[in-house]
Amino acid sequence: MAVALAFGSTQGAAAQAAKTATAAGPEVSEVVVTGSYIAGTSTTAALPVNVIGAADLQKQGSPTTVNLVKTITAAQGSIGESNRFLGTAAGAATVNLRGFGSARTLVLFNGQRMATSPAAVALESVDINFIPNAAIGRIEILRDGAAATYGSDAVGGVVNFITRRDLDGWEFTADYSQIRKSAGDYDVSIARGWRFDRGDALLTASYRRRSELRTTDRAWALQPFANNNFGGWSTASNPGVFTTGTAAQVAAGTFSQSFVDNGCAQLGGVLVSAASPASGCRFQFTQFDNLVNDEFHYSVYGQLNFRVTDDIDFHGEMLWARHDVPNERVSPAQSTTQFPTPIVASGGSPGGGTSPYPAVGLNQQSRFYIPNTNPGLIAFLANPVNCPALGTICTNAAANGVIASQTLWRPEGFGGNPLFSDGADHQARRATAFRIGGSLTGHMWDDIGWRASATYQVNHGEAGAGPDISVTRLELALRGLGGPGCNPVSGAPGVGGCQYFNPFANAYSGSKGVGGANPFFAPGATNNKPDLLNWLHIQLSGDTYTELAVGETVFNGALPITLGGGKIGWALGAQVRYDRTQISVPDFYDINATPCVDSIPYGDGLPGCGVSGTGAYTFYSAVQEVDVDRTVSSVFGEVRLPITDSLEVTAAARYEYYGGNFGSTTNPKVSVRWQALDWLAFRGSAGSTFRAPQQTSLTPGNVRGLAQFNLPGVGSLYRPVDTANNPHLRPETADTYNVGVIVSTRNFRATLDYYKFKFKDELTNETAAALVSTMFPSATPSTWQCGVAAFRSRFTFADDGNPATNDCSPANLLGVKANLINGPSVDTSGLDFQGSYFWPDALFGGDLTLSGDATYTIEYKRGALVTLDGFTIAPALDRAGKTELLSAFYSYPKLRANAYLEWTSGLHNLRWTTHFKQGTDNLVGASILKTDDEITHDLVYTGQLPWDTTVTAGIINILDSDPPFTRSQYNYDYTNAFFLGRVIQLGVRKKF
Repeated sequence: MAVALAFGSTQGAAAQAAKTATAAGPEVSEVVVTGSYIAGTSTTAALPVNVIGAADLQKQGSPTTVNLVKTITAAQGSIGESNRFLGTAAGAATVNLRGFGSARTLVLFNGQRMATSPAAVALESVDINFIPNAAIGRIEILRDGAAATYGSDAVGGVVNFITRRDLDGWEFTADYSQIRKSAGDYDVSIARGWRFDRGDALLTASYRRRSELRTTDRAWALQPFANNNFGGWSTASNPGVFTTGTAAQVAAGTFSQSFVDNGCAQLGGVLVSAASPASGCRFQFTQFDNLVNDEFHYSVYGQLNFRVTDDIDFHGEMLWARHDVPNERVSPAQSTTQFPTPIVASGGSPGGGTSPYPAVGLNQQSRFYIPNTNPGLIAFLANPVNCPALGTICTNAAANGVIASQTLWRPEGFGGNPLFSDGADHQARRATAFRIGGSLTGHMWDDIGWRASATYQVNHGEAGAGPDISVTRLELALRGLGGPGCNPVSGAPGVGGCQYFNPFANAYSGSKGVGGANPFFAPGATNNKPDLLNWLHIQLSGDTYTELAVGETVFNGALPITLGGGKIGWALGAQVRYDRTQISVPDFYDINATPCVDSIPYGDGLPGCGVSGTGAYTFYSAVQEVDVDRTVSSVFGEVRLPITDSLEVTAAARYEYYGGNFGSTTNPKVSVRWQALDWLAFRGSAGSTFRAPQQTSLTPGNVRGLAQFNLPGVGSLYRPVDTANNPHLRPETADTYNVGVIVSTRNFRATLDYYKFKFKDELTNETAAALVSTMFPSATPSTWQCGVAAFRSRFTFADDGNPATNDCSPANLLGVKANLINGPSVDTSGLDFQGSYFWPDALFGGDLTLSGDATYTIEYKRGALVTLDGFTIAPALDRAGKTELLSAFYSYPKLRANAYLEWTSGLHNLRWTTHFKQGTDNLVGASILKTDDEITHDLVYTGQLPWDTTVTAGIINILDSDPPFTRSQYNYDYTNAFFLGRVIQLGVRKKF
């Protein structure tokens, strides 16, 4: 089989490609290329399929799957770094062809589907970190819609990882990457291959480690507020804002004496307003994050290919893979969005239940109350800097206590979480995959081929929302009734096992991030109480299982009808696939068992609240357990018509039956290839695609995430977003088109393709930032939509329901409610270019290859976004050349390109590669910031030593370029840019 020019600085000239293909494995009688079920289809046929071999990966310096995906010019916005804002768990990675979202790129392993990952985006994507790299012989990429061949999800294209069959003996591989201020990344693998008369076998095992790289290890990752007010800054801070009042105000519930805690500037914060200190302190919580977490990846893979009879071949495979992230660093504490049960006239809590621990003090509804006996408040009032400067505030606080602001305080901030020496909170994530599959391939009547296969995969994710704080436990601890050894009914505050939690910054000697010492530190009021802190902080973790079983039968052959170019080829097949998703959590994280802050959690013995809610924690919502499955059956067919020696037409169609509300779908596709001249060919295709919503999206319930909002008159705030599932979702569809030209001479090869996709009923969500900007289009109250009841119900504000407060305002925003929806139409088009020229004996007796590829996005027009209840919350927009990473999470550089110059002489290979990504217009509301182009250079040497040993040495990002500044939480484009700095690589491969 001839191998085509591969993507992004991968494949050499056509001659080199042929060598790679020859070395890829033993001769086989039939080859099926990604995108077709007809045996013998060439990668130079009508569909734009590119191939990269294992040998060429080595010439690039053996990049990780994550870094490899980022060099594919046809991919936009692929996720694989430690970014907790994108919904992808650390350790997972995805591929995203055309920027449609990773759920719209179908990932195959040896031509068969993989189960979606419990660690990937919204349970809809495949985690490519489960792929056993040591076993891969080549990767095939189809840059075109393929629903007619593979069914749902193959919208933007297909990536097919195909295992090797060439090894006979042992092979040991080790690679190390030196990264500044990191322990480095390294991987080790061992493979054993057997080749015998009737087949071959392969067994591989690998271990890969990514080492921690903190945001504090890169100066560009943490920008001052003045440089980027969106760079992880939040006004929910510690030091925070507190409120008290006079006796009369307490009685009336109308107190308004607010003050800001000490230490904002000294700990690294920025006052919201120097003229009005009670407006709050800005906290940069990303200083506690990692750019890369410690990741541990393991895999074991085995396969057997065996000729059972002269007409039947067997293939069997088994895969076990795991990635483990034991210490993902996150903010010490999240902002508070849920609060103690307020006191009501009946003495009970709302809904008919009773709570022995309601919100108390100052007659205030739903506030965290700090009594005058709390050591932190005592230390604050005793500091001469505060009193008598605060005047009556100190007097009233000493008499009546204080309450914490609902929006301008969090339990832990700059001082960090004392449970960990680095001040961050930590969470653990683990994902495991087990896969087994097999197939029988044979012939009937000498001219009809058949293949019957079955695959089963189950993935298990062990993770959750992360650490959070119990509302009730925090309220008790603020009153001195906290800790596992305290009985809050009979215990006395601060006595015996009953302990206080200090909500003031004077609990900390200094900042655990980038700030300095705290001159207001009160040694007698610290929070260094591990038993209390472990009691407050709850790890909200659970188990997620995704399961996939596929059975498929395919027949192919040639009809006894001969056209001008030969016999008509055909393929017919049927498939049944079953998928299942299970989410199970402990009772204290189950929305049905623990719906409210006063629900019975984890042994406290508190009664249920009797009303619906979002759980018992300050920030994250409890989870709706699910166990959903479905069976999809399909039949498909394909016919190839060699009209003449130079003209070939292929038609394919697939019928899939889903049942239920979806019913069925039929997706056709037609493609044409015309060899106009010996050196010139044209190709084109047109088809339709279909993607059904996930079963979890149709199940009642919601998922809580985090979004950043630019609020007029307030600035940047992070608030939770509860996105509700939608049982009425419809499938999304798209029409796809591709037209291309192929030029191929003895030493030169190039392709140029124009693609176009037209989406309808895009499966998406109501963007929270768009909801907020529609509610508050300006700082002028008359423009706010508070009076529109249906729209107002989407938002939660501080003191909601209290007529004495003006609750509907940007400063009081606590949370946003959104829905999964069928969204607008999307029209996108662009150009793909790939070219290569080969000079034999060009320099010092060696061959030269000059190669390059590029993708230019002409347009990415997305229609207006309209909510379920008919509100237009975002206008139509052409996203080409634009980036929005704060809440919508997209980035579409117009031009992405790679070029390399390679010198090969005997046992030596030297390659220089340049990567280019065009800058974008960085969007934040009406504000536009132009980001710079990104240009990086790599140099990799590969040499063949004696004793069947290959050595690789490389410098990635030779000039040590920083990623261009982009307005995001980490100040760079984490979906596209290379951020590690200069990387020194060394690798060795030994066969024996």
